[in-house]
Amino acid sequence: MTTISSKLNNPPPFLELFGFKYADYNESENTYICYFEPTIDLTHSDGTVVQGGFVSGMLDTSMAQHIIFLTKGEMTGLTLDIDVKFYKPCAPGPVEAISKIIQFGKSIAFTEAQLFQNGKLIASATATNKLAPLKI
Repeated sequence: MTTISSKLNNPPPFLELFGFKYADYNESENTYICYFEPTIDLTHSDGTVVQGGFVSGMLDTSMAQHIIFLTKGEMTGLTLDIDVKFYKPCAPGPVEAISKIIQFGKSIAFTEAQLFQNGKLIASATATNKLAPLKI
C-alpha cells in the first residue's frame, strides 16, 4: 500500500470541531482517508453516541477533501446531494472516513465514503458533487 500524507492548507475551523487529525491518500487504491477523533461534545444518549449529523459531516468532508487533493487544491466538490446510511452507533474516539471517486467529469463528480471505528463499518455515504474553483 502506497500512502501519501496529506497536509491540509488553511483547513476550515469546523474540522477541529469534528476532531480531524490528519489525512492520507492511498495511491494504489485511489482512496483518501481522513482520521477523526470525535469527542463526547458531539454526542447524545449520555455521551455514548456521536450525533448523526456529525457522522454525515465526517463522510462529506472525506469526499470533498479527496476532490481537493486530486485537483491539487484547484477545485472543491460542492455537495449537491448526499445519501447516508447508518449501520452502527458511532462512539467518541478514533474513526476513519475512507472515500473513493466513482466518476469524475468536467463539472460533476460522484463519490462514496465509508466510516469505520475499531475495524467495523459504522456508516456509508454516496454524493453528487458540483466541481467549483477553490478560492483560497
